[in-house]
Amino acid sequence: MLTLHTHAQNGRVAWDEVGFVYAQEKFQRTYRTYLETYGEYVSPLEPVRFPVASDSLFGWIRQAMGMPDPSLSKPFQGEIDAWTLASIDGRIDWLAQFGDVQWAYLGNNFFTPLDTLATPEIRAHLEAYFGPPTQTAVETKQGYATPSDENGQFEYWFVVNDSIPMMVMDVRGPFDRGVIVATDQRFRSFLYRMRQSLLAAAMRRTEPAPYVDYYYNFVTEKWYSTGYDGSEYFLNQIRRPNLTLGRPVQAPS
Repeated sequence: MLTLHTHAQNGRVAWDEVGFVYAQEKFQRTYRTYLETYGEYVSPLEPVRFPVASDSLFGWIRQAMGMPDPSLSKPFQGEIDAWTLASIDGRIDWLAQFGDVQWAYLGNNFFTPLDTLATPEIRAHLEAYFGPPTQTAVETKQGYATPSDENGQFEYWFVVNDSIPMMVMDVRGPFDRGVIVATDQRFRSFLYRMRQSLLAAAMRRTEPAPYVDYYYNFVTEKWYSTGYDGSEYFLNQIRRPNLTLGRPVQAPS
């Protein structure tokens, strides 16, 4: 380094070239040491494989058959493309699959029609679009047991997009507005979009369909028959029904 400094002072090597000259000298010494130790033979590297289009036979088959490319699929953002409703008899299978799910809930916290419309009207649209609920007060409390405040008027149990559980239920029966929706807490941030995606079509594309449910108000300890008869919504206080006979039947208008 002293020699380089002297050369720089003598004008032979400019100051901005000192580092380059030093690095070059160090490389030459390292190279000579390597040759003295290992000779001039260098071991070949392992070949590196570069993928080409013909590597995947399945890719060719998928393209030939017009199958979608999974690499192009978009991550779930709350849009529901398909749904399946659990029937009354399908509750056991649904619970076996989703019984351990940690649920996240969304109530009537906004100012959309799904939050401000009376629950009986929403129930009539759900009946028209999805059919009868998965579960009602008849299934939650058989015999002469008194339903608790956890048992509402109706519940729809879905599997959306083939694998995601989702529920739609009343808030406080026919005395409230909107509905409650729930899903796996992993999808909590998408719950509002899921609700709009699933239920907006039901509200927009259907006319209200007749239905009748039982409802028990645990505050007043009274039973009601509530529903839609095709022309108007009704709410009648009744004596305690015999739930073992099943769901109430819509009387002909």
